[in-house]
Amino acid sequence: MNPSTRTVLVTGGTGALGTAVTGRLIDDGHRVAATWVVKQEAEALREALRPSERLLLLETDVTDEGSIAAGIEQVEAAFGSVDALVHLVGAWKGNEAVHEVSPDTWDRMSDLNLRSAFLCSRAVLPGMRKQGWGRIVLVSSRTAREGRSGQAAYAVAKAGVAVLAETIAEENRGLDVTANVVAPSTLDTPANRKAMPDSDFGSWVPPDDVAASIAFLASQEAGQLRGAWLPVYGSA
Repeated sequence: MNPSTRTVLVTGGTGALGTAVTGRLIDDGHRVAATWVVKQEAEALREALRPSERLLLLETDVTDEGSIAAGIEQVEAAFGSVDALVHLVGAWKGNEAVHEVSPDTWDRMSDLNLRSAFLCSRAVLPGMRKQGWGRIVLVSSRTAREGRSGQAAYAVAKAGVAVLAETIAEENRGLDVTANVVAPSTLDTPANRKAMPDSDFGSWVPPDDVAASIAFLASQEAGQLRGAWLPVYGSA
């Protein structure tokens, strides 16, 4: 496949990491469909990447099967089949011991981090399997494997994301359809700096570095990586 004609669906493509990933993929020659829920972020992304005929913005609820299906129909109408999925959508809530976590928090972390990854992967896999080529890149977290105290709901959901990628990889042996995980530690974003002003920002991970790792996993060259856990931990 010619990388310049590849179509990538980026969920959560308008946040700090999403903007870095979407910009990197477009710079690499791909066509990108980026989902959004905050209109202001979508407009900012469009302005930042203007002009680009290779960007499609989709208002999509990635926890809803019907909304995802409608979004993919728009992608297929505009760009053709979805060749790669980069799933960035997620959410964090912590600072609670297990006995303090409410069922609502547990369900919310599962829905936004794990259910969304499952539904989006499930939606694109049939097309990838049919064409015999596809790349799925999911975002887990360092917290899934260490530093989990006080972050049970988030850590368990992100660990599930990694297992989901491993399972997809196992189920698609024999096809050039892969699933892998990028696991960053704290991202150096304006929101994180505001939330943790006393932290050592120099040890955090720049979104552009994560975007580079994701771009590689979505590429032809990453075809031999299946179910991999790629830690992007910075200097911490």
